[in-house]
Amino acid sequence: MFESVYRDFEDYFLVDFNRIKWDFAKINPEERASLLIVEDESSFREMLKEFFAMQEIYKIDTAHNGQEGLDLYMRDRHDVILTDVMMDALTGIEMAEKIIKINPHQKIFFVSAWSSKKMMFDLFEKQFMEGYFQFIDKPFDLKEFQNRVFLFTNEKLSGIMFHILDRKALERAVVKLEPYQILVLHNEILNRCIYLARELLQREYSREGISAYFLKDKDYMRSVGCSFDEVYCRGNFCIKIAPKCMVQKLKKQIEIIVDLIEEIYDHYKRFELRKRL
Repeated sequence: MFESVYRDFEDYFLVDFNRIKWDFAKINPEERASLLIVEDESSFREMLKEFFAMQEIYKIDTAHNGQEGLDLYMRDRHDVILTDVMMDALTGIEMAEKIIKINPHQKIFFVSAWSSKKMMFDLFEKQFMEGYFQFIDKPFDLKEFQNRVFLFTNEKLSGIMFHILDRKALERAVVKLEPYQILVLHNEILNRCIYLARELLQREYSREGISAYFLKDKDYMRSVGCSFDEVYCRGNFCIKIAPKCMVQKLKKQIEIIVDLIEEIYDHYKRFELRKRL
């Protein structure tokens, strides 16, 4: 059934965490990952700081050269470092060499248009092979870079792919997620649900309209241990929300998609019947 009716949309039911847009993800300040941006060009440094600050999942420090970056790292031991390569006082490479002597597993993301990057790969082959170092060429797409940094910080999510209609695969994926990450996945699936409704049924569904299927079900709310207000996750922050609640909410969304697919299939069968008549 699926193959005959939804062939054009089959890939749309696959969720690849490397392609999910994490740009609206937010998290409580005390739980944020620490990010150090080391860049000698002030305008580019401030642009990166503002861009990543919008996401509200990082605590951000900045440095204008490798020596200042090293000093800040010695003080705070950041989770991830984004650094230019060619800088005064101390280059990004020299800073990285000193940092990995302190912490061989430090994550460093080189951001540069430096033409001799092969030498850098040879110099840090072990770190690149083991996934502690990454590199991106200037210029680059900001959204792509944002996703790469997020997955670099949350490496357990990289490479996850599953079919939305595979319940077991969904449960395996959800186990690896934090509550705010479940919220992002829920948003991804909800948007797909809206897209399918509009594309295949030519009906206008809003986020609120689809959410109304379960948000107003008080018995359901009690069964997953959530109050009505908490489920909304106001401002996309996961505050005082139990992971069980988010998981149940996501499973309910999958049920809605399954129901939608059945409706699409019935619509298709009626269309085929009319053609034969």
